[in-house]
Amino acid sequence: MGTIQIKKVEKTVTTGKQGEERQKVKKTYGKIIYRGTLSLYDMAEHIMKHGTVYTEDVVIGVITKLKSCIQEMLSDGYKVKLDGIGTLYPVLTSEGVTDAKDFSAQENVTRVGVAFLADQSKKSQYKASAMKQGTQLSTQLWSELTGEETSTSNAPSSGGSTTGGNTGGNTGGNTGGSGDNGGGGDDDTPNEN
Repeated sequence: MGTIQIKKVEKTVTTGKQGEERQKVKKTYGKIIYRGTLSLYDMAEHIMKHGTVYTEDVVIGVITKLKSCIQEMLSDGYKVKLDGIGTLYPVLTSEGVTDAKDFSAQENVTRVGVAFLADQSKKSQYKASAMKQGTQLSTQLWSELTGEETSTSNAPSSGGSTTGGNTGGNTGGNTGGSGDNGGGGDDDTPNEN
């Protein structure tokens, strides 16, 4: 089981239903403190530590070939499902036109990218409920930095998640969140270290 460090973030949110009296209140949400970004070589080294019979260069070779094949298949309009991990799929953004016969892929498509959806099957370790059960959430590091008094960890329990989750891949779609207004979603891109 891993540990995800959480920092506290204060946000001003609007409460109440639309059309009724609404007020702004300050709420504190959790946000992940990223430890860094692991490269292909970092992951190959990590895989080697798990006792694989394959050497680092073989692991890197297979992953490198997988990357180029995924790109090729996405470019041909396929979705690529990596069982137990998730599905990569091509996405695009286009400008709308009034008359369909005036639509041109070359002129109206403004962006082509790749999105990722984590595997959500019952046995998936990436499903939100499985991630929460298999991960210890801790505000200890944040407390040490700020001097705040808090419990040493927020072990998995029932209630709202504090981790958020970005299923939009490079499209930036954020479907994570917590609390009553979803303000706990992690909408920042992790720093590349």
